[in-house]
Amino acid sequence: MPKVTQEHRDARRRQILAAAREVFADKGFAQTSTGEIVAASGLSTGAVYSYFPSKNDLVAAVCKDAVDNLIDLASIRDVAALLDRIRARHGGHARLMAQVWAEAAVSPDLAAQIRAQLARDHEMVTGLIRQDRCARGLPDSPDPSGVAAALLAMLTGYSQRLAIGQDIDSAAFRQALQSLLGDTA
Repeated sequence: MPKVTQEHRDARRRQILAAAREVFADKGFAQTSTGEIVAASGLSTGAVYSYFPSKNDLVAAVCKDAVDNLIDLASIRDVAALLDRIRARHGGHARLMAQVWAEAAVSPDLAAQIRAQLARDHEMVTGLIRQDRCARGLPDSPDPSGVAAALLAMLTGYSQRLAIGQDIDSAAFRQALQSLLGDTA
């Protein structure tokens, strides 16, 4: 039997996550069954469960994937582009995240997974802010950890507004985020 490559495993994982995002965004987290995700992925039930033992594991992976593919050093330096990316994918993704937050409020297991992911996101963004400040010769004040927490909270709130169809004055919001990140330009 041929050995399964890491590339193959990564492709299957992405395939499952794409199906989960699509079904969750369309039907809602609570109304989606794992069987519907299996069907949308085109894989077997066993294949899906071998990557994600539970629906909560899928939700946590979708959340991780969302932040990992959204915030990087370039977006810390270019808030306008970051907001454009959030706005461009706001439809399904923002609705999905609104549902995840609501479900996490009543599901202790999911809440624990989301808190763990938020801690990882916070650590990553704190590091990016430190890296950016160092590269630009800016002081490490205000505390990068506090700035990261505020930035993530603001972006979460922005996403939640987009989920209900309310965009906000992007110029003013962008200026506030730039100020928070120490960009006076």
